[in-house]
Amino acid sequence: MFCYNALLEARIALVTGGSRGLGAEIVRTLARAGYDVAFTYLSEEEEAAKVVKAVETLGRKAAAYQADAANFDRAHAVVGDVQKKLGNIHALVCSAGIARKGLLWELTEEDWGQVIDVTLKGTFNYIHAVAPVMRKQKHGKIVSIGSINGLRGRKNSASYNAAKAGLVGLVKAAALEMGENTINVNLVAPGFIETTSQRDTPDSVRELVLSECAIKRLGKPEDIAPVVAFLCSDAARHITGQVIKVDAGQYL
Repeated sequence: MFCYNALLEARIALVTGGSRGLGAEIVRTLARAGYDVAFTYLSEEEEAAKVVKAVETLGRKAAAYQADAANFDRAHAVVGDVQKKLGNIHALVCSAGIARKGLLWELTEEDWGQVIDVTLKGTFNYIHAVAPVMRKQKHGKIVSIGSINGLRGRKNSASYNAAKAGLVGLVKAAALEMGENTINVNLVAPGFIETTSQRDTPDSVRELVLSECAIKRLGKPEDIAPVVAFLCSDAARHITGQVIKVDAGQYL
C-alpha cells in the first residue's frame, strides 16, 4: 500500500458528508495518512460516532459536526470551531451531496433546489469559509467530489448532473483565484461506486455500468479515497484546477 505520511504537509482536514459511504472512507484514509480529521454529517449520529472511533483507533484526533451543507452560516461556524479545537485547516474535502431521481419534467422545484443547495452551494459554503484561513497561511488543499455524470448527460438525474457540472466551474474558478496563495483546488469525478446508497441499484443498471467500463469491475470507496489523499498531499503541489476521473474507464 502506498504511504502518504511522508508526503503530507497538512495535518488538519475537514470533510463534509463524512459519516458514511465514500465520505467516511475519505475520513479514515486521511487519518491513516496522518491527519486529525473533522467531518460533518446531516443526521447519521450513530454512523458518525463509529467514524470518530475509527479515527481515534488510528491514533488521530476526530471531531464530528451535525451540519446541513446548504447552510452558509453553519459552514462558517463549523470551520471556526475546528480551528479552535484542532487548529488551522489545511485540507478541505467537499463530499456532501444528494440526488433526486426522475425525468426533468417529473422533478419538483423542491427536488431541484435541494440537490443544487446541498451539492453545489454546500461546496461553495465551505470553500468560502476556509478561504480566509488558507489564504492567511498561504497553503491549502481543496478537493471536491464530483461525478462523471457532471461531464456528460444522463437520464433521470438532471439536477444531479447540473450540480456536479457546476462543481467543475466552481473548482476551476477557485483554483485561479486562490492559486496565488499556494492553494490547490481539484475535483475527483468517480464513476459508479458501490456504497450503501447504491445497494438497491437493479442488476440491469449494474450490468450497463460494467458494459461501459474498460476495466470490468465496479468501483468501491477504497478506489476513490487514496486519490483524494494524494491530492491533499504535497506530491500534488503542481496539480490544480483539474478534473480527475476515477471510473475504470467508464467515461472515455
